[in-house]
Amino acid sequence: MNVFVYGTLLVPRIWDTVTLARELRSVPATLAGYEIRRVRDAVYPGIFANPSSPAPVQGRVFLGVPDSAIARLDAYEDDFYLRASVRPLTEEFGEVEAQAYLVPPAEVATILTEDNWSLSWFERHGLEGFWDRVFSG
Repeated sequence: MNVFVYGTLLVPRIWDTVTLARELRSVPATLAGYEIRRVRDAVYPGIFANPSSPAPVQGRVFLGVPDSAIARLDAYEDDFYLRASVRPLTEEFGEVEAQAYLVPPAEVATILTEDNWSLSWFERHGLEGFWDRVFSG
């Protein structure tokens, strides 16, 4: 199974720690028709379907993720996320089938803020505190 990641799992040490799947290949990808925003009272994001989104969500597709790593991802992601099939676009393979963790449409207003999220913002403002809370505590 392929997995499209767009948030904290873009950080290699987080992916490696969560999945124990360091050897997996990944490729850059974009996901059109979705929007990324910060989760309320958190430093990590959620994505949701938005056909009028002005820009695609930037991320990576991990290829051939084993069931054991999927189980670890399911345990890592908050309960409000819904794992669903999406079709991100890669340069190397074109559009591919992948799983992604989405915020359900009915929950967007309560779970997400209006603030955009970017990996560079997270690395500057949230990564170390997030790492300490999630992995060092």
